[in-house]
Amino acid sequence: MTVDSGHTAVVVAADCAEADAFTDILIGLEMPENGEIRLDGDEVTRWLPAERGIGLIPAGAGLLPHLTVEQNLFLTARDDHASPPFRGVVAYMVNKTDIHGFLRSRPHELAHDERLHVALARALCRRTAVKVMVVEDRTGCDPCHAAVSAALATDPDLAVLVVTDDRTRVASLASPSRFRKVVDAPHP
Repeated sequence: MTVDSGHTAVVVAADCAEADAFTDILIGLEMPENGEIRLDGDEVTRWLPAERGIGLIPAGAGLLPHLTVEQNLFLTARDDHASPPFRGVVAYMVNKTDIHGFLRSRPHELAHDERLHVALARALCRRTAVKVMVVEDRTGCDPCHAAVSAALATDPDLAVLVVTDDRTRVASLASPSRFRKVVDAPHP
């Protein structure tokens, strides 16, 4: 399967567990039994998750409820005293994703779409540039449409891959003006 920059593709898994397993392989938390993952021609299957250039927007946004939006963004720095250059990256992504009004808020104080925008900003606040954004869409969670739209609006060169277990949402997950490819993934 190929997802070109600026386009959205959708992978439909049989259930939530298979969707999670597929996502874990893409982002590098698990290794596939066979096959490979390529990004811009480079085989990245054995690369560490932080080196892959693949970001993740979890279903439901995956924000820690006891932290403010700003603290959630700094999680990618892995310490409370992020370096000045990393603070600059966070400030840039805050402006680019237009979430500066939420920095002191906690996730429960935000609307669903706002939480997805924060999750997008957090996924983009990495030392390795993100080229592919994986967006989880799960049955039982609010739809991820805002995350897909925001990712493409924030960086038109991003490739967006939605991994879902909800076949009923497939037709509405990609903009009609965008290429859409649906692939059943019975075994990740």
